[in-house]
This record gives sequence, structure tokens and C-alpha cells, in this order.
Amino acid sequence: MQMDRGADSYRRYRKGDWDGLREISEDYYCGLVAFLSQNYVNSQDAEDIAEETLLVLAERQPEYEEGIASFKTWLYRIARNLAVDYLRKKEKEVLYMPEDFEGFEALGGDVGAELIREEEQQSVRAAMQRLRKKYRQVLWMKYFAGMNADEMAVLMNKSTQSVYGLLKRAKEKLRTELEKEGLHERSR
Repeated sequence: MQMDRGADSYRRYRKGDWDGLREISEDYYCGLVAFLSQNYVNSQDAEDIAEETLLVLAERQPEYEEGIASFKTWLYRIARNLAVDYLRKKEKEVLYMPEDFEGFEALGGDVGAELIREEEQQSVRAAMQRLRKKYRQVLWMKYFAGMNADEMAVLMNKSTQSVYGLLKRAKEKLRTELEKEGLHERSR
């Protein structure tokens, strides 16, 4: 069984090793910000909530139970709960797309290829924005956060089988939207 670095770092931090908390911050902060800004809040609020998530670990030191979910999933769930609480306080729900989709590779080094890539990214952002929120979330978690179905299931409070079905429908909906943009063939 592979050792979960996050769980190990957190265990060490709870025993007094401050390097453990530093490692968690280095390993997960950017991913938390991306996750939050993709699914819940704007980028500034996402940074604040990601910092608050790390403060929860530092100050409250909640119990992490290995075997139930990966450390990453557990940490993202804390961040999600903080974001939902934040949105409840604001009494509105806003979803922002990140400025740059790092998940798409550059098509080439020349200016023309770069312009095509930027156009495709804008089209994909627009297509993703037209999808229902649950489809955007599951696609982002799979392809940008690199989560597996079990991790997504824990985070979304769904069964793994439900996540597979949701992911399948989300891909179909995105494919339909991309076809409208003329990107279907290139998106395969």
C-alpha cells in the first residue's frame, strides 16, 4: 500500500513537527485554490478559504481517519465545507472559471498555434460554463484535480457508481457543447 504523504505530514504535525504543516501547505495549497475557484468562489475568496482550511488543520487539528478517504479528499472536503459556509453567509452562489486551463497542452510554438490554443481554451471554458454545475464539478475533479472516482464520491457525498454515471453524462454533455463549437474532433 502506497504511503499517503499528506497523511504522514499531518500525523507528524500533530506530534509537534511544524515541517509537516509546511509540507501540507506546499503540496495542497495551489490545488485547494484551484478546486475552490473552479467550483465555488472567485479566485481571491478561494485563496482566503484555502488559507482558512490550512488554519483549521493548524489550530483545531481535526482527526483524520485513514482508510475512509485519502488525505487529499479529506482536506478538500474541509475546504468545500468552508466554501459552502462562506456562500451561505453571502447568501449567493457564484461559480467562476479559472483564467487558465492548465490541463490542455500547447499545440505548438508558433504564434498561429498559440492563438488557436487560446481560442480552443475559450471555447472549452464557454462549453463548460454552459454545463450544469454538477457536471462542471465532476469534470474538473477528474481532469484538473486528478481525483479518482472513490475520492470524488466522498467529496460529493455520492456512491462511486453514481460518480461514474455522472462523469459519463458530463462527458457526453461536454462533447455535445464542443460539437456546437466545432471542437469535437480535436477534443478526442
